[in-house]
Amino acid sequence: MPIVDRFFLWIARWEGIPGFLGSLEVWTNMLCSAADIVFVFWFLRIAGIARAEQGRKAIRLRYFILAACLLLTPALFLFKGPVLMIWTSLILGIPYILLAGSVFFEIPGIVKLVRRRIHKAPPSGEFSGPDGAL
Repeated sequence: MPIVDRFFLWIARWEGIPGFLGSLEVWTNMLCSAADIVFVFWFLRIAGIARAEQGRKAIRLRYFILAACLLLTPALFLFKGPVLMIWTSLILGIPYILLAGSVFFEIPGIVKLVRRRIHKAPPSGEFSGPDGAL
């Protein structure tokens, strides 16, 4: 069976092109949502390191909100069409609001952290290892 025939049979499992595109939309929304949540998670990790070096409390509530959004991501399988876009916007919007607030409140500490780390780093071309190897 030629590869083109197998491709069309594979698409037919979703009841034609509209069903295939609908499934593709759900999968792309889920992947985008998960990728955005991972991005915000790593920003929060950096903010947490900066807060810890300053002796401030951990930012646990933001992690719980982010975890709730991650747990809601598979719920996108339940929706189609405009309702899917509304839920995707909610699931993506909450982490970005969290990110915006974290940037606003945590950027001074992060800048200080980066500056301290840059000043602690050895000059380029130098290596502090005993044999000089990377």
